[in-house]
Amino acid sequence: MTLEELRNLNSLVLEVINSKKSMIAYETKQELRIGMNVRVNHPKLVGKQLRVEKVNRTKASLRVLSGGFGSYDVPLSMIEIVK
Repeated sequence: MTLEELRNLNSLVLEVINSKKSMIAYETKQELRIGMNVRVNHPKLVGKQLRVEKVNRTKASLRVLSGGFGSYDVPLSMIEIVK
């Protein structure tokens, strides 16, 4: 493949990735409510239960319930709702 073809392929792949992330974030935002318990797909917060404090346009403010303290602003695409 030529360099130009690789650049086009790269831009198409990035476009698909970004659209998937935005779809996941939109779906998560529709389900999120203040006070819900959630998990976050990130190594720093593995195994920790968090509670939703505030939902913004692209991120949510979460407070740690067990195994730590503090709060985090997390992108909506990284949040998993605990059922």
